[in-house]
Amino acid sequence: MKSLITFYRFLGKYKWRMLLFLFVYFISIILETIRPYWLKGILDAIQNSQSHQIFIYFLLFGLSTVGTNFISTLAFYFADRVLIPLARHIRETVFQKVMELDFAYHVNKSTGSLISAFRRGDGAVFSLFHNIHFDLFSVFVSLLVTLFFLFKTSLDIGLSLLILAIVNGFLIWWLVKHNLQTRTDLNHAEDHVSGIIADSMINYETVKFFAGENKERRRLSAQFDDWTQKLWRFSNSFRLMDIAIGTTSGIAMLFMLWLAIQKLNHGFTLGDLVMVTGFITGFYYEFFRLFFRVRDIAKSITDLEKYFDILDQDTQVKDPLSPQTITNPQGYLSFKNLSFTYPKDKSKVIHDINLDIHQGEQVAFVGRSGAGKTTLVKLLLRFYDPIRGSITFDGVDIRQLSKSHLRSLMAVVPQEPIMFNNTIKFNLAYGRENASMADIRTAAADANILDFIEKLPKKWQTEVGERGIKLSGGQKQRLAIARALLVQPKVLIFDEATSNLDSASERKIQQALKNASKNRTVIIIAHRFSTIRNADKIVVLSNGSISEIGKHRELLQKGGLYKTLWTLQSKGKLIENESLTDR
Repeated sequence: MKSLITFYRFLGKYKWRMLLFLFVYFISIILETIRPYWLKGILDAIQNSQSHQIFIYFLLFGLSTVGTNFISTLAFYFADRVLIPLARHIRETVFQKVMELDFAYHVNKSTGSLISAFRRGDGAVFSLFHNIHFDLFSVFVSLLVTLFFLFKTSLDIGLSLLILAIVNGFLIWWLVKHNLQTRTDLNHAEDHVSGIIADSMINYETVKFFAGENKERRRLSAQFDDWTQKLWRFSNSFRLMDIAIGTTSGIAMLFMLWLAIQKLNHGFTLGDLVMVTGFITGFYYEFFRLFFRVRDIAKSITDLEKYFDILDQDTQVKDPLSPQTITNPQGYLSFKNLSFTYPKDKSKVIHDINLDIHQGEQVAFVGRSGAGKTTLVKLLLRFYDPIRGSITFDGVDIRQLSKSHLRSLMAVVPQEPIMFNNTIKFNLAYGRENASMADIRTAAADANILDFIEKLPKKWQTEVGERGIKLSGGQKQRLAIARALLVQPKVLIFDEATSNLDSASERKIQQALKNASKNRTVIIIAHRFSTIRNADKIVVLSNGSISEIGKHRELLQKGGLYKTLWTLQSKGKLIENESLTDR
């Protein structure tokens, strides 16, 4: 029911268009339903040899038949004037909500399940609108018109149809509850199937590397066992509804027809018999229509539940009610008594971080995997908020800035850049859509990727493929660097931005980064220590705390953790206890 309320809340924006559509469609339904009454008039006029009345009723029957088609077409046009913008409005609203949700939501989401929710939800919007406002509304109006004429003609026949409508209403309600539960179970099973398919497709390279095609097929087949069982239960609920509604309606319709025949010689005319027969036989199929529409409505409501549930997801990292703005950013950062614990992983923490990063400084964070390097950057970007302490940007607590404004002051080059399935130009200019071609070329040149782009057959219009699959790791990284440089932020963040480059390209990138660092603050998450030897400040993290701070030579002379890590890496050894994920 909550999904239905949400649906009508969206629909309320178009209430005047909606009222116009319903009014026109109401007239169309009456014209279509009333035709048996015109047939009665024709037959009664024939029996009474009233040629003038025959012509009038015949004309009314013809106008009703032709007019219904014209007016119903007009009603469909008015309905589209509601449905098309409604569907777009809902889809854009849900999509915007997904984009606004926290980093933690996107880390934990299942892409396949989310895509299924969007696909089913979009379809349910169209289905629900048509089933309620065309079919259900039509059945309701037809029932009122039919009852009016049947009660006018025969009290017991009209009462019989009313009782049948009430009995079928309760029967449909009871059966739909069962159908709705089976549909919910099927949706869960289908989400798991979609998740496996999406997961396999996204990681197809891994599948190929390890010859895992048959393994993936077996994994999908095992999930299909549960899906098949749920689908059978869902399908069998339809068969039960068919038998129950069809039997009840059929017996009741035969009874009403028998009553009409019995009245034929007791004040009933042949026209009355034809009219009653037309109404009850026509409405026999209306009950089936009602059954199918209620079934479809139940399905659509179920499909909308997960779709609209996205709108109920709570954003943990919220913008302030009255956000501040930094009009002349300098890039001065300060971490004060900063502590943090991941909501679902209490073992991953940072605590009591105190650090000042001055404007124009190049600061590197180093340490074993899990030491907290990437976590500090996530807190700086407000992917999460600290449980204690603060981070300030030019003296302003970043929690007093809107997230979009804060992130516009910085640019990030991740270790594994992900590209949109679009052109090189689209990806490079993503952070600054109004950039001139000259600025784009300059950023590409600084990132040592301009020559590569200009040698491509389609140059800047070259498609990079899904997630940038058509580019090599080094090419993606250089493109990501160019994208960051083009934004011209006050703070540049590099998550080991040169790890996939050859030595010659790395030297060029290091020079470009040195040039780009002028009048900017630079933060480097370092995995390869050779890239940070000239950093102004190296911050060594251990178990979520700062263990050492200094320049490269100073830290080597201290003989602490930094020297240990430097010695191990310079000898080509792996740092012990290193995990796959750097938190």
